[in-house]
Amino acid sequence: MRVMSEEKLNKLAEFIKQYARDNNGESPSLADIMDYMGMVKSTAYRHVLELEKRGVISYTGKKTLSSPLQRKMNVMFRRIPIVGMIVCGTPDEQEEHITGYLAVPEEWIDGECFLLEAYGDSMVDIGIDKGDLILVKKTETANDGDVVVALTEDGNTLKRLFWENGKPRLHAENKTYTGRMLNFYPRELTIQGIALKVIKDIH
Repeated sequence: MRVMSEEKLNKLAEFIKQYARDNNGESPSLADIMDYMGMVKSTAYRHVLELEKRGVISYTGKKTLSSPLQRKMNVMFRRIPIVGMIVCGTPDEQEEHITGYLAVPEEWIDGECFLLEAYGDSMVDIGIDKGDLILVKKTETANDGDVVVALTEDGNTLKRLFWENGKPRLHAENKTYTGRMLNFYPRELTIQGIALKVIKDIH
């Protein structure tokens, strides 16, 4: 049997680790490995098995393989769907509007969550800018002062919720706003989630 190149084995091991870092803990497929290493299927498979034999990776022989880094990432992080600007409707409709996934630290998660892309400037005074991702806990109830994703007769909005004499007031956190833009009293209100954190790029 041909002796496998240590250089190629090390190259493959590093590729698997880097792929996990770049893809939120996901594993490369055998096709990905074949393409990166320039190998035919049988040769790529033998190299994967050799790494598994050495304890560098775990391989089930089915769909995926994993490295210690991936197992650590899977414990510490959870993949959360990014639903764009659409959070209303049925679960099937929401599924259609998933634009991607992001690995989020487990300690940030509270129940079932989703990520929502912010739009507009109504919440800039608390650091939410257009294009930011908002980590939202899916819930139908909220307390006074929570920043909520709400469905009203005007559509979806992200605002701070206050209750006044049992009636809701949606408050924009933008000191340049006045009138109805600053404080909106919806006739219809469905709470869809509570904002937990803002994830943003540094410009």
